[in-house]
Amino acid sequence: MEEPELNYIKMFNAGERITINNCSFGYLSHRIVFYLLNLHIKSRHTYFARAGTTTEGDSYKTDAGLSDQGRSYAEKMGQALLKHRDRERQTLANRGGPEVPLKSLQVWTSTRRRTVETADWLYDQGYSVRQRTQLSALNPGVCENMSEKRIRAELPEEVAKHEADPYHHRYPRAESYHDLAVRLEPIILELERQQDDLLIIAHESVLRVLYGYLMACNATDIPGLSFPRNEIVEIIPASYNNEASSIRIPDLPPEIIPSSPEDLNIPVPPSEVHSGTATPMNLGSAGVGQGTPKLDEPHIMKMSPPSEHPILPEPGEGSLLLVERTLQD
Repeated sequence: MEEPELNYIKMFNAGERITINNCSFGYLSHRIVFYLLNLHIKSRHTYFARAGTTTEGDSYKTDAGLSDQGRSYAEKMGQALLKHRDRERQTLANRGGPEVPLKSLQVWTSTRRRTVETADWLYDQGYSVRQRTQLSALNPGVCENMSEKRIRAELPEEVAKHEADPYHHRYPRAESYHDLAVRLEPIILELERQQDDLLIIAHESVLRVLYGYLMACNATDIPGLSFPRNEIVEIIPASYNNEASSIRIPDLPPEIIPSSPEDLNIPVPPSEVHSGTATPMNLGSAGVGQGTPKLDEPHIMKMSPPSEHPILPEPGEGSLLLVERTLQD
């Protein structure tokens, strides 16, 4: 394609060079270009871990520090991750692979004390830790500290809307998962640009959206994804598929393992009621609940062929490009 009068983008050798002809692109096209500039095909591992428990429970407004159990969890989580990375390197060497050092490990947390303090043990071991405001938990609004029974009694219309569309619905003065996904767009861009291994320590709501992006989950499945505290999720991006597996964290107290209630007790229906396809999260695994990721075996994300009738964004939705490209129903 060499026609000078056309608008086009050409990528050479998976991002080695990009040619953009004519600059009469709109907002959406510029976002596509920006996204393509951040892509690469170098192998790296992305890890997801939840923050430790705090002295104030799972409160959104209270920025509490870690409890004694939370600090113990942070150390055991860090040790389990480092041992796993060493085992992977040793396994590669035993199979005749090159003796190469481990990639650098970066750690991202939100600015909340519980996530920052969960990363303290790794920081003390010499690893780089960065705080990102976008990684804060989903805002539950008026549902903060309300039980599901009380929410259903006081907000029956909102509950009905939430059960009909748990991804897009927001409770009064709260965020929806769609809002959270838009807030995470800069994180997703930097995640694509990242070449070192990366550990993200965040609230379960944030991990749901990031996992849904990387593993191409349906939007309606995302609110039901579950991450028990005794597992670190490992995702290895590749050109045409992503593989996910779990790393067990041993010797944790049983009471801190279960995944948190969906959005601090905001009710959500079973994902199979709304989802058109299965995700690795609604299959379940023994001992940790119906919505737990089944990650003992790698999950392969397969790319679907492009549709003959692509879904175009509505006016004003250009900022949602990066998230909606993989979270389309």
